[in-house]
Amino acid sequence: MTYPVPAMVVTLPAVTAAEAKRQVVEAAADGADLAEIRFDLWSAGARAEVGELFPTPLPLVATVRSRAEGGAGPNDPESRAALLAELARHPFRWIDLEADRDLAFIDRLPPAETIGRIVSTHYPSGVSPAEWRRRVREPAPQGGVRKVVARAGVGSLFTDLLPHLPPPGETALIAMTTGPSGPLLRVWSRRFGFPMVYAALPEPAAGNPVRSTVEPSQVPVDRLRPFLAADAEAPLYGLAGHPVAHTHSPALHARWMRHDHRVGLYVPLDFESESEFVDALTPLADGGFRGLNVTHPFKKAALEAATEVESGASVCGVANCLTFRGDAIEAENTDLVAILRRLEELKRDGRWDGRSLTVVGAGGAARATLAAARAMNAEARVYARRPEQADAVARLFGARSPPMHEAGPDSLLVHATDVGRQGTGPLEVPVGQLVRRGTHVLDWVYAPDDPLVKEAVERAGATYEDGRRLLVYQAAATYGVWWGEDPDADEVRATLREEGCAE
Repeated sequence: MTYPVPAMVVTLPAVTAAEAKRQVVEAAADGADLAEIRFDLWSAGARAEVGELFPTPLPLVATVRSRAEGGAGPNDPESRAALLAELARHPFRWIDLEADRDLAFIDRLPPAETIGRIVSTHYPSGVSPAEWRRRVREPAPQGGVRKVVARAGVGSLFTDLLPHLPPPGETALIAMTTGPSGPLLRVWSRRFGFPMVYAALPEPAAGNPVRSTVEPSQVPVDRLRPFLAADAEAPLYGLAGHPVAHTHSPALHARWMRHDHRVGLYVPLDFESESEFVDALTPLADGGFRGLNVTHPFKKAALEAATEVESGASVCGVANCLTFRGDAIEAENTDLVAILRRLEELKRDGRWDGRSLTVVGAGGAARATLAAARAMNAEARVYARRPEQADAVARLFGARSPPMHEAGPDSLLVHATDVGRQGTGPLEVPVGQLVRRGTHVLDWVYAPDDPLVKEAVERAGATYEDGRRLLVYQAAATYGVWWGEDPDADEVRATLREEGCAE
């Protein structure tokens, strides 16, 4: 049975009436059906201007999320009733009432035809399966909907929450999760028959300041709407790793799919363990996923989980690209495509002599780099935080891992650890000892949160580039694997310009 496309509710990050009015116009232009205003995030002075929201191009949802349920609003029912009563004086189409605090207020509202009721329960720290089952089976209010939201990992979503959802259409239910599994019930909202799904405003263009979001799990409405509205079931893709909040991949794939008039959706999925990642592969494939990019720390596990291994993954001994075809899981390594392409460019442009390079790191990115160096007949040295790991990976690829006291500068240094990402700790390999004036440094980390690698390189008089170009090349190669055709070359060049790494 095919269910209707759920109404798209965009949660606005606005905290003033003027901001909200601009964002409502933007949401309407990008496919939203309603806009949610989170008044718990507004100051008392800003709430006094609520009347300035009207008239409005979209019906509005008024929400005052309590601190107990993850918001910034009051918990006590009397204070909440006073705020809700003030909001209900205005022509909102829906009002969000918390099941544990606001049900006494429901009889004070105008008729449901005038202002609909969303009766919600949020569990920002997670929920037991029994409690989830009880909540999602509570009846929706007359003329309204029931909403239940809980934080959950991907594994717990599959094992503890999904089995307890009522059959689609049995009740007017919106069930969602936040945290690592957050995108999944949103992208599956149509197949579960939810009447509404909560989404985010579109992401800003590359190079612009990142817009804050009220709920990071929400998918941008301009991507979610065409996916859910597709006549045939559109494919899903994702990034699997830990962490993944930094990823630019969803935006890259969305851009190229849009240009090529293809309907699909790419979302980030944060797995907390290797076993959780491996166990999720079959249910994700059953749920419409056709491919996953895989990043740190699951690239080796991705290879081991595959039923078919393509040449790049075999050469590298790890996989960053999985493709689901029927019962088969195909593994490939598009990092190898990306680094080969970049090394060839650097050699062609005279920025690298092509004879030797040094790699810092011993993980998946280091393996791809060493495989590329071997393919180009370049000598390679490897240094890592743990010398035994450097020695092991060097032996696999015919490289060397000399003692650090023998280390000297090279013409090209490739930084292949995750140092620079938030929470990754200090740089333990002395990069400054491995570079000199004239050395070029290629960093696999793109848009690093901490510029410590760049600063160490520039203090030594070397040149530096982060991994944005490698990201685009890897994404383009992955796109070609999944769709059978590379993205348009002009679009890739335009992407590079907007990412700030064109030459």
